[in-house]
Amino acid sequence: MANPAVAYRTIAARERDCNMVLLPIPEQGASNVIGKSAFCTCLLLGVATAAIGQSRQENLNKCKSVDSDTRIVGCTALIQAGQDTPKNLSAIYNHRGNAYYDKGDYDRAIQDYDQAIRLDPSDILYDARGDACKKKDDFDRAIQDFNEAIHLNPTLERAFYDRGGAYIDKDDYDRAIQDFNEAIHLNSNDANAYNNRGVAYHKKDDYGRAIQDYNQAIRLNPNYTSAYVSRGYAYFAQSNLTAAITDFMHTVSATPSSNQAVYAALMLHVIMKRQGHDDAQQLARVEAAADLSKWPGPVLMLDLGQMTADEVVAVAASPGSDKQKWRVCEGNYFTGEDALLHHQRTTALTRFKAARDGCPKGDTDYALALAELTRLGAPAAPDK
Repeated sequence: MANPAVAYRTIAARERDCNMVLLPIPEQGASNVIGKSAFCTCLLLGVATAAIGQSRQENLNKCKSVDSDTRIVGCTALIQAGQDTPKNLSAIYNHRGNAYYDKGDYDRAIQDYDQAIRLDPSDILYDARGDACKKKDDFDRAIQDFNEAIHLNPTLERAFYDRGGAYIDKDDYDRAIQDFNEAIHLNSNDANAYNNRGVAYHKKDDYGRAIQDYNQAIRLNPNYTSAYVSRGYAYFAQSNLTAAITDFMHTVSATPSSNQAVYAALMLHVIMKRQGHDDAQQLARVEAAADLSKWPGPVLMLDLGQMTADEVVAVAASPGSDKQKWRVCEGNYFTGEDALLHHQRTTALTRFKAARDGCPKGDTDYALALAELTRLGAPAAPDK
């Protein structure tokens, strides 16, 4: 597409050509000159309109780009031009809001969704804004938007699925399960809905139903890495260590660079070392493939002997992370397991108690910490 600046230079060049045509020629009459003047005026207007049209089309293309930054540039230009109907402008704000969402800038995404809803409200826009609010841990506002989306379209599966996720985040697992039930009713082939309903059952310590849902998610999507890891945790909670090892090993082998593979390797380390087996191969595979600078990479570095337990907990507690409380929870649980493997019972008890007292109550590591405290003969309830 032509650069707008180049296009306007073309207009100027054609204007000079018209001025040359309009130079008086002895045999021409005045009417002839006027006719040529009108012709050039129309020519100039046509070129200017074409250039503006090219510029607008270019911005439209950018506004629909898969690249977030390009999308923001194109959509912003269209918004500033002020040439669109309210309905089209709503769509443009939505496109830009999605770009900000993809970049993790949820505040700006919400601002754009606000404008899009003001101009032309729809179920999809309410759902999108609700999802952005959920990313900011504003679960009540998110649920309000999902409610409105469902009110506008009672068959919008995505809104039930998203609201179910918000209820999980609020530790309201029964309502979450109801929403995932409805999502599955609307689309029985949605592996994500089965997986997340499994998560809700898992957090209710209903491991049997959780495993059934993870099984269905994996049947629908055999490459569903998160479902394998979650099922491995559920098997571990049931003390079915053979099945847990199978799921964790599958994850490490299938997607060694994934964040889920790091968690799988951590759990394999706990199980296999407890059984007296060597897990060096699994640790090495994930170390070579995954980015250990990202959490829970530091815990894996602890297992590899490259960090101390205190260093891991310090990294987990570092400010600036919106997931800090979960990191601290996981850091305490896994360093407790590391202490147990090194026969440091007193330290292990301290770490597990810290996990019990600091983990969100529905978190998997909270339940695992309680189980370890019970296994060690310590009270699962907080100290008085």
